[in-house]
Amino acid sequence: MKVCVVGIGLIGGSLAKALRANGFATEVLGVDRSESHLEKALDLGIIDKGVELDQGIGEADIIILSTPVDYITSLAHEVLDQVNDKQVVMDVGSTKAQIMDSIKHHQRRGRFVGTHPMAGTEYSGPEAALEDLFTGKCTVIVDSESSDPDALARVTALYESMQMVIVHHESH
Repeated sequence: MKVCVVGIGLIGGSLAKALRANGFATEVLGVDRSESHLEKALDLGIIDKGVELDQGIGEADIIILSTPVDYITSLAHEVLDQVNDKQVVMDVGSTKAQIMDSIKHHQRRGRFVGTHPMAGTEYSGPEAALEDLFTGKCTVIVDSESSDPDALARVTALYESMQMVIVHHESH
């Protein structure tokens, strides 16, 4: 499974490390506005290569949005506009309402899975990434009834590969 992580900080970098280590990801592509973050992530073996967003979307099976929440809302649209019906887009933002509201009418809404892994440290940047940051922690999957079943299954498998506890929060 080829994974593209957009935002190679603590959370994105830790996801990349864990998914490479456990074999879920066969290749990890990294996208980051900071060239130094990409170089550091390459040097540390967190990602296999740094790419531009369009290339990452074009090559990946799963695109993980791991940027600040304010950026995820616009980024989600840009990514969903480009994915096909086999690709999955997920976010790991800490707040969900703004993100989920921003995409609820997108024609490819079903390809998106909103999540919030409950993990972190006080550190930031790729050098703060920890392979076991998510082990045994809880992640919340929100509004899963609006996600395509195969997209939801792939994100569930991703979190299970990291031994996370999965909780579903449905909107009503």
